[in-house]
Amino acid sequence: MIKLAIDLGSSVTKIFRADGGSGIVLAEPSAVAADGVTGEVKAIGKEAKKLVGKTTEYTEIVFPVYEGEIQNGRLAAEMLKEFLRRVNLDSAAALRKTEVLFSLPCGAGEELKSAYASLAEDCRLKNVYFAETPYLAALGSEAVLSDSEPVFVMDMGGGVTNIAVLSSEGIIAGLSMNIGGNNMDADIAYRVEKIKALRIGALTAERLKNEIGSLSPQARGTAVAEGISVTQYRPAGVSVQAGEIADCISAYFDKAVEYAAYVLQGLPAEVAAAVNKNGLYFSGGAARLFHAAEYLSKKLEMRVHVCAEPQYAVISGAGALLRDKRLFRALAIPV
Repeated sequence: MIKLAIDLGSSVTKIFRADGGSGIVLAEPSAVAADGVTGEVKAIGKEAKKLVGKTTEYTEIVFPVYEGEIQNGRLAAEMLKEFLRRVNLDSAAALRKTEVLFSLPCGAGEELKSAYASLAEDCRLKNVYFAETPYLAALGSEAVLSDSEPVFVMDMGGGVTNIAVLSSEGIIAGLSMNIGGNNMDADIAYRVEKIKALRIGALTAERLKNEIGSLSPQARGTAVAEGISVTQYRPAGVSVQAGEIADCISAYFDKAVEYAAYVLQGLPAEVAAAVNKNGLYFSGGAARLFHAAEYLSKKLEMRVHVCAEPQYAVISGAGALLRDKRLFRALAIPV
């Protein structure tokens, strides 16, 4: 049996093969370039993302998964079929003997589960299961799931942040919210246009975030942004300081802290005490930003743990779940 985990993210789709020793076999942008008139697919993944901001009026770049929801079922299926082909899983025989685990946001409703089930059917996937992101983030962060020691998890991805306190018996309290790295990128683009009179694209905003984005009170660093001058209407470049975009990032961390406090305030006393002792396991692409763990630690007044590659915590945890028969029976939900 081929065992496959899929994290269909708003920004990046990741696939983990758990049979044998394969590990993560794909991590590509969740993007599709399509003809705006005919709907014909022109590029998928890395090739599509490279075209952001560079296409003609007849081509649009579509992100079929937005804030954890499947917004365009047809293009989501075309995208996933291509990703499966790229990891050599496109034959009917291989797909019939494939067991697939999808990561879903905390508290996903029946409508979202149904959308994922339809997507799996369109991709000819038969043995399909779901697991909620907080469990997978915890496993990928190397937290130990037990009945007696609850785990506090925050995973901040491109479009969704999942926050939960959980044990091996279930989620004690948790939620998902539609904020993440993509919101930061949009705010950075707006800020650069406002204070530098330069209109930049989404890819440039993302690069600025990754290169100089910081949650340190003494944010330092400089990067050059290139785009269109809004006063002279011609190509131009400006220097952007880390401090000039710092609150474009901290605003969303503050919102996550606000919701984390909401999750924590309703906990039973013994659970709250254990969480305070053990701290927060923080994962997702946003965890790579400079001073992120320290910022959350100060705001939440507890230790914050970040694994070596937090952007892969969820998909690594999904792979670990597929390999653990006991946990899989306890946490995986069949379609």
